Amino acid sequence: MTKPRIAGLNASRNHKYRILNQFYTSKLISVFITVWGNLIRAKRAGWIVLCLLIQQASFSQSIRSDWRTELVQRYSALRTRTTQLAKQQGWPVYSHYATNRQLVLQRIDSLGQPVYYTLHNTEAARATRTQSLYQNGVLQLALSGSSSALRGKIGLWDGGRVLTTHQEFSPATAGPAILQQMDTTGSYSDHATHLAGTLVARGINAQARGMAYGAQLSIWNYSDDISEIAAAAPNLLLSNHAYGPVVGWVYNPSRPGTDPAQKWEWWGNTRISTTEDYLFGFYTSQARDIDQIAANNPFYLMIRSADNKRAETGPPAGTPYYLRNTNETSTLNRSRNDGYDVIPAEATAKNVLTVGAADVTFNQQDQPTTINSTAYSGWGPTDDGRIKPDLLGMGTNVFSTLSDAPSSYGTYTGTSMASANVTGSLVLLQELYMQQKAATSTNSTQASQFMRSATLKGLALHTASRTTPATGPDYRQGWGLLNTEAAARVILNTNQAHLILERTLESGGTFTQRIVAQGNEPLIITLCWTDPEGPATAVAAASLDLQTPKLINDLDVRVAAGANTFLPFVLDPANPSRVATSGDNIRDNVEQIYIQNPVPGQAYTITVSHKGKMKYTGQPFSIVVSGLYRLQCQFPVSITPGRDTVLCSGARLQLSADNRAGFTYQWLLNNLPIANATTSTYQTATAGAYALRMTDASGCSVTSSTVQVRTIDDAVKITPASTQWLCQDGAPIQLTATSTTSSPLVWLRNGNVLTDVQSTTLNATLPGRYQVRLSQEGCQALSDPVVISATTVDTISLTPEETDLTFLQGATVTLYATTGKDYQYQWYQDNQPIASATRDRFSVSTPGIYKVRITQQTCVGWSTERYVHFPIVTSVAPLSDSLFTIYPNPAEHTIDIQYAYPNVRQLRISVIDQQGRVQLESQLSNSRNGQFQGSLRLNNLATGLYFLKLDDGERTQLRRFIKK
Repeated sequence: MTKPRIAGLNASRNHKYRILNQFYTSKLISVFITVWGNLIRAKRAGWIVLCLLIQQASFSQSIRSDWRTELVQRYSALRTRTTQLAKQQGWPVYSHYATNRQLVLQRIDSLGQPVYYTLHNTEAARATRTQSLYQNGVLQLALSGSSSALRGKIGLWDGGRVLTTHQEFSPATAGPAILQQMDTTGSYSDHATHLAGTLVARGINAQARGMAYGAQLSIWNYSDDISEIAAAAPNLLLSNHAYGPVVGWVYNPSRPGTDPAQKWEWWGNTRISTTEDYLFGFYTSQARDIDQIAANNPFYLMIRSADNKRAETGPPAGTPYYLRNTNETSTLNRSRNDGYDVIPAEATAKNVLTVGAADVTFNQQDQPTTINSTAYSGWGPTDDGRIKPDLLGMGTNVFSTLSDAPSSYGTYTGTSMASANVTGSLVLLQELYMQQKAATSTNSTQASQFMRSATLKGLALHTASRTTPATGPDYRQGWGLLNTEAAARVILNTNQAHLILERTLESGGTFTQRIVAQGNEPLIITLCWTDPEGPATAVAAASLDLQTPKLINDLDVRVAAGANTFLPFVLDPANPSRVATSGDNIRDNVEQIYIQNPVPGQAYTITVSHKGKMKYTGQPFSIVVSGLYRLQCQFPVSITPGRDTVLCSGARLQLSADNRAGFTYQWLLNNLPIANATTSTYQTATAGAYALRMTDASGCSVTSSTVQVRTIDDAVKITPASTQWLCQDGAPIQLTATSTTSSPLVWLRNGNVLTDVQSTTLNATLPGRYQVRLSQEGCQALSDPVVISATTVDTISLTPEETDLTFLQGATVTLYATTGKDYQYQWYQDNQPIASATRDRFSVSTPGIYKVRITQQTCVGWSTERYVHFPIVTSVAPLSDSLFTIYPNPAEHTIDIQYAYPNVRQLRISVIDQQGRVQLESQLSNSRNGQFQGSLRLNNLATGLYFLKLDDGERTQLRRFIKK
C-alpha cells in the first residue's frame, strides 16, 4: 500500500423495443405468446415487452426470515469474546502506523487469532466518463444524485468520522443534510472525509466535486460493520467499503530505527502456511455473510476496494522482519504479494463489486487509449478461480476533502479512492434508471423503480472500457474501467440498440429471448445474478488455495444462431495470465458472450438455464444486450421553434410539431421522457434540452434535433425592502440593488429614471417610490418598490396636554403618545428609562417627570415633559374666591408667597418633598383685610421638586415649585 500523498489545489429510458426487422415480426409475436403462456402457467406475475426498461417479474424465495437476527447475535458474541481475549493477551485494540494507516482490532478468527482492519489507501469523473451525465454533459442529463428517492439509500462504512462541517458538505439551500453520521465513535478521519468528498462533495472547490454531488450520504464506523450492514441493507441501494483485514506484508514506519528495510511486518498465520497469507483469495465467513446480506436484499450493491497489497512486497531477501505486531523476528522467505491472488477476505464475496485502480492514458479526443491496473492495485483470482477485481475505477491522485479544517483538501491514492469513484458514479445510473421508469410507469413501487443490484453490476461490467474488448476479462483489471457514459446510453437506448431484462429462472426452467443483430458492431450479452451465499472455507492448512467453487446456483447463458452456439468468456485460474477463452463458466455469477462479427439482420436466441438442483424456488437474474438491429427510419422530425430559445421570467414556450395520423409522440427533456407529454405540442417554462421522439405504426422511431431552452433569471430586488424614513438630520438612506446577473441596472424614483446613478447602490435623500429595472437579452424585470418617507417622530404629542399634572394620592393617570408606522416607544421617569415601558401609553402612579422617546428606524423624537404630582393630602377644599400665588418658580434662594381670603387671621405654610416629608414650616400673620404676603428661604433645600402647602385653618391648597 502506498502512503497517501497530499498535494495542492492543482492536482486535478419504458420505450417500446421491437425487433425492427420486418421479416421477423410474425415470429416475434409467436415468441411473445409462448413466453407469456409460460409465465401464466408458472403462476408468476409478470409481463414481457421487448423494451429497454422492462417491468421486473415478481418472485419469491424460501429464504429463512431469521437470518438477520442470527447474524447479529453471532457477531455480538464474537465481539465480546474478542474484547475478553484482547485484555487477557494484551493485544492492542488500536495501532497507529502512519498517516491514515491505523490498525483496529475487529474480531478473532476461527483459530483464535486477532483480525485487524486497515484502510486501503496508498481525476476520476473524467476517466470513468461520469461527467457526461452532469449538467451540460454530452448526454444532456443534468444528473447529480439529488433525487429525493435516493435520500438515505447511499452508505459509507469507514474507519473514523467524517468532518461533517466541511464546506463541501453544507447544503446549498435549506433542506436535508448532505451527510448523516450514523454513529459518532472514533476520531475525525482524513480517509473517511476524503471518500465522502469523492462521493458527494458539492463542488465549492470545483476540483473536489463528488461523483454524485447532489446526493445524501449515511456514514458508519466499520467497527461493527457486518451487523450494521445487515440492519441497514433494506433501505440501501449502494454502499462503499474501502477497508479490510490486515494481511501479508505491512510496512510500519513507527518501528524504531532509520533503516526502512527494518520496518516490515508479516501478518500471515504460520499454522495455515509458512510462506503465504491464507486470507488472499479466501472465502471467509465474513464474505459468506456479506453474500447472504446481498441475497436477501436484491436492490443493494456493496462496493469494496481490492486493497493495495501489490505495493507492499516486504523487505529484501534475508533481512529480518517482524511477525505481526510483535517484537518476534524472522528471515524466512515468504510470498511477496506482488503477483496474482492478492485480494483478501471480504473483497472475494460473490455479490459485491470489487474495485481496483486503473492506470489510464487518453488521446486528444479525451478517450482512453490504454487501460491497465496500477502497480499497487490488487489482482485476483479468488481461491476458487472467480474473477476479481470486477472493475477498475480511478484511484491515483484523487483530489478531495480532508478533516483538518472546513476548507481543507488533499490528494490521495489507492483503491479506496477508486471504489468511491465507482460508487458515486453508480448512484447516477440508479438515478437515471429511476427517472426513466418513473416517467413511463404508473404502478411501480419505489423499490422497483431502481435496478436490482445484479442489473446494476451487470450493466457496469457490460459497458466497461477495455483496450481490446474482444479479449474479455482478466484477473488484473476484471471487466475493465467503469464507463458511466456507456452505461447511461444503454439505459437511455435512444438508438434502440440495447436491451435490459430482469427475470427469474424457476428450478428446472429455461428462459429464451430472440434478438436480431445489427451486424456492423459486436453483439454483447451479459448475464448477472445475485447468488446465494456459499459455505465459508474452513480455516485449516488443507484449505489453503482451495479451488472448490463457491457458486451455488450455476446459471448458464448461451446464444444460438442456426447450428452455431456461442459460449461465455472463461478464465483459467491455474494460468492466471492467459487470455480469456470461451467455454462453460462454473465459477462466476457474471457471464458474458461477445460476438465480434455478428451477421447483419441475423436472428439469435439467448438461452438461460441452470445446472443441478437450484437452491430456493427461483433465481432472479438480469440480462443486458447491446448490438441489436434498428431500422433506418425515413421520415423527418422537426419541432418549432427549431432554434435555441431564451425565456423571460414567468414566460412559457410552446413547442410543436406536425400532427400526423398514425404517429405517437413523446417529448423529451434532457434525454428523459416527460410524463404525459404525448401530443404534438408541449408548453414549458423550464430550462433544458428539449426534443421530440415520433414513432410510426411499424414501431420505427425518430428523434428530432435538440432545442436548448434557457430561462433568464432576472430577479432583482432592493434592500432594505421595507418602508424607510428620512430623519430630521437629512442623513441619506442607502439602497442596494442585487440580481443574479451582471447586466446593468437602472434606478427609478416615482417612475422616473435617475440618470445620475450608475451603481448598484443609491443614497436617497428625497422621499419617493424607488425601484430598479434590469434588462438582459430582451427581457426586463422590475423590482418591488421601496417607499421612502419623511419621518413623523419630530411632531410627538402627549395626552393629557397639560405639562403640570396633580392628582390625589393613590390615583393613576395614563399618558398617551402619538402613534405612527414603525414607531417604537421607550418611556422615561426622571430621565431614566422605565423597564418594559415600550407601548404607546404608560400608566403613572408615582410622582416624577415623565416623557417618551419614539424611534422610527434610525430617527429619534422626544415628547415634551409631564410633571406629575401626588401630594400627601387626600382632599382639597375649593377656594374659588381665594388668591394664592408663589414666585419665582423655579426658585433658587427664596420664594415669595401671596394669599388672600376674607376673615383669615393666621396662615401656616409647609414645604413638602415628593416623599411627603415636611422640609420647612412657617407662619404668615394677617397684614390687612385677609391679605397675606411673605417669603421663605430655600438655601437648605436640595435641588428638586417640592410642594408648598397652605393651611388657613379651614382649607388647604398646594402649589408645586422647583428648587434650582
